[in-house]
Amino acid sequence: MNEQTLRSRIGVHGTLLILVVWSVVPFLWAFQTSIKFTRDVASKTPVLWGYETTASAYNSFWMKDDDIQMWNVAAYIAVIAAVAAFFGWSGRRLENGRAFFFAAAGVIALGLWQFPNIWRAEDEYDFLINSIIVTVLTMLISLSIGLLAGYGLARYTGISGAVILIIALGFRALPRSAFVLPYFFGATRIDQWLEDRGIAEWDFPLIDVPFIDEFGVLDSKIAIVMALVAVNQPFTIWMFRSFFMDVPKEIEEAAMMDGATRIQAFRKVIIPIMWPAIIATGLFTLLLAYNEYLFVRVLAPTEWTLPVAIVSLTGGESSRTITEGAAASVSITLPIVIVIILFQKHLVKGLGAGAVKG
Repeated sequence: MNEQTLRSRIGVHGTLLILVVWSVVPFLWAFQTSIKFTRDVASKTPVLWGYETTASAYNSFWMKDDDIQMWNVAAYIAVIAAVAAFFGWSGRRLENGRAFFFAAAGVIALGLWQFPNIWRAEDEYDFLINSIIVTVLTMLISLSIGLLAGYGLARYTGISGAVILIIALGFRALPRSAFVLPYFFGATRIDQWLEDRGIAEWDFPLIDVPFIDEFGVLDSKIAIVMALVAVNQPFTIWMFRSFFMDVPKEIEEAAMMDGATRIQAFRKVIIPIMWPAIIATGLFTLLLAYNEYLFVRVLAPTEWTLPVAIVSLTGGESSRTITEGAAASVSITLPIVIVIILFQKHLVKGLGAGAVKG
């Protein structure tokens, strides 16, 4: 290895090391702050080591009972995660393991449902559930529309397809803040229309919709989901179109020659090839919806998600709110880190290739 090559490698690895430290240190600082006592956080001289640790900030933010041992809560979460991981691993090893994946999702849903009953959680737990519901619905709707639109635009070569793509790109290029007020006024008009016609207060004798006292759009999870899907849709369409362009048309044509319809060829042949792309695009959509603040704050004055709750409820300047804010930040970040670690192989495949080359 010559001297020039050695210097080049040192420069590249040194730059990467600086970027890693720059990215990781804020999270480590937040975690460190979340397990400190108030006296150490309020100290004029930063206490970086040799301090006593406590989980009181996590307890104060999440639990109504100050006597709950957070190690027991951590053990509960670990058991739920282990059972769900076992079902997911079993489903992955079996050829027809969809039932195991549904079982894993059911275990997680059951654990989330029973958590506030077992541990007497604070209202912030409801905001976490709102975040999960908004994220899952946004991801499912965005991926469903994006798959069909991206496939159609990849296979259609007319001028109208190019126009649609340019319009979508222009829509995506606009600042997010430009859409907040139109969505707010639109939701207000819809609610006014429903109220004027008495639909908002309809009592359906055969349908009992849980958690809904009156029908409306503003200050509801559906308003957040609709706004996030609209904002995110150009991104998913462009992503899927680029992936579909790399899938040879001959694959689906061969399936159609064997008797499959275009929908069957799309569902049974193209979709399995597209899984890395679906996972990669889904993770980006998940991050968008999970961390959204502006749309939630404007469109849902009370139906907050966790990012809004963290800013609104722990935005004070006292040391206690600083530790609780750090604990909440760590709590909201860890699930995303775990998801990305679990799907990193598919994420790399989706970003690097996305599909097979024919």
